[in-house]
Amino acid sequence: MRHVYSGLLSIAVSSCTLYQPMLGTLPAVRKPGDVAAAANWQFPYGGQVLAVASPLPHVLVLGAGGLHAYNTQRDSSNNYVRNRQYEAGLGGYLTVGHTWLSAAVGAGQGRSYRYGRFTSPDLLGGLAVGATFGSTGGRGKYQPVPELLGYYNTRFAQVTARWPDVNRPAKEYGASLRVTQARFSSLALNGVALPRASQYYLQASVLVQQPLWRRLQWQAGGSWDVALTNISNEAAFGRAPLRAYVGVAYCPASARSTAAVAP
Repeated sequence: MRHVYSGLLSIAVSSCTLYQPMLGTLPAVRKPGDVAAAANWQFPYGGQVLAVASPLPHVLVLGAGGLHAYNTQRDSSNNYVRNRQYEAGLGGYLTVGHTWLSAAVGAGQGRSYRYGRFTSPDLLGGLAVGATFGSTGGRGKYQPVPELLGYYNTRFAQVTARWPDVNRPAKEYGASLRVTQARFSSLALNGVALPRASQYYLQASVLVQQPLWRRLQWQAGGSWDVALTNISNEAAFGRAPLRAYVGVAYCPASARSTAAVAP
């Protein structure tokens, strides 16, 4: 267990960048008037809530928000990251047999702040060199600790599938693919403006979901975001953020129960 925790913690440390991906797997809505929601805790420092509604047949709207934090104390010897973001989208869905399929597009915004020791290929020179390797103690001239603040916009397109377990119909699996563009509208290091970085990611997500109580279900899953182009600013963007999460979801009905009552 200690080795598993250490591995997950090293993943978290390597991915404490300004941009934080949102989870892409949607809870299912199956008819007009349905509303589904999910709340997830993302190991070890993030949370996200998501709501999906179906206002018309085969039409869905979604909204999501997330908060991410790494380290609790703003200390010069550690990375300290705070991120908040939200997104909204529109899409469609259909059921083929017991499999629920959906496609959606959307956009969002985020704000992120990072404080501590970090390096990046495009932060070498001038103020950045002193800030990256500076500290508040020791001998020599004081060097400022790097403070990186950024605001970014996102656009995404995704597809999701959900299907029940063959032997245990109440248990469901889900998978999604999402392409996201993240573009910083503002990026500054210690108050000095930096080039506005942008990046494309391909996210693959999986989950498993089982009944908890009435229409509440617990779920667990993971996602992996692969950078589709070379990353020049590693303080803003991670190379391949890997996420693990657990949560609860409210779902109107399962695929098999919906099919059972269909005329």
